[in-house]
Amino acid sequence: MNKSTQRFSFTTSDGVKLSYLCAGTGPTLLILHGWSQGAALFKHQLAGLCDRYRVIALDMRGHGQSEKPLYGYRIARLAKDLQELITALDPAPLYLLGHSAGASVIWNYLEMFGDTRVSKLIFIDEPAALLAQPYWSEQERLQAGAILTAEQLFQFTGQLRSSQGEQATRDILMSMVTPAMTQDQREELVGVNLQFPRALAARLFIDNVTRDWRDFIPRIEKPSLIAFGRASPHPVECQQWIHQQIKSSRLEIIEAEDGGSHFLFLEAPQRFNRLLSDFLAS
Repeated sequence: MNKSTQRFSFTTSDGVKLSYLCAGTGPTLLILHGWSQGAALFKHQLAGLCDRYRVIALDMRGHGQSEKPLYGYRIARLAKDLQELITALDPAPLYLLGHSAGASVIWNYLEMFGDTRVSKLIFIDEPAALLAQPYWSEQERLQAGAILTAEQLFQFTGQLRSSQGEQATRDILMSMVTPAMTQDQREELVGVNLQFPRALAARLFIDNVTRDWRDFIPRIEKPSLIAFGRASPHPVECQQWIHQQIKSSRLEIIEAEDGGSHFLFLEAPQRFNRLLSDFLAS
């Protein structure tokens, strides 16, 4: 971890101590990791952007170094946690970045609390609706990004709760990276994920996958950067759809050979940091 990065904590209104990493000074870039991930995975952003921004990466409840209560594993509660952190920090200006399910948390935050405190938004590879409805056309499925059926959803979460939990975690993560990711990077990725207890991870996974944000995304008005890695398991059409719905948005695609995966901020950190800096400076 970057020497200038420090770890802090705050306590939510329902009594959960949440941990976050912070580096740098200036406008605040607040980062939310994806399902089962952690703040530590944004080490390249904490180190690479702290000369221009106050970069904060939160461990959401249950994840990373945050407390792991037996309650609150819903996107809506995570959005409330975010609102309480923003209220405590009172940052201005504020840029919000959400990776994967972290984007869902931001969408929920915006829907419930509005966008008045936020200047710009960054969304990394989160579909509008992950669960395929049986009556959808192929075009609807692709635009939604629905890569899971109900049967696949409950099969996977059943595995998470069983003795297969670690292997199921490893398998899904390895489907989201490029072949170029080193073994050390892969083990770091898995290790951070396993800090979130698997039974709680299963609960949150179900809640996130069953959300459908297609009615809300067109209402987003703040300037938005949509970042996508070509090696993602999600169809590119779902990110193109989000780009089309948010009028003041930019879509940036990183190719697989350049490290463009679901974890593009880990596999292509310099390229991603340049894209991010250009967007925030514009």
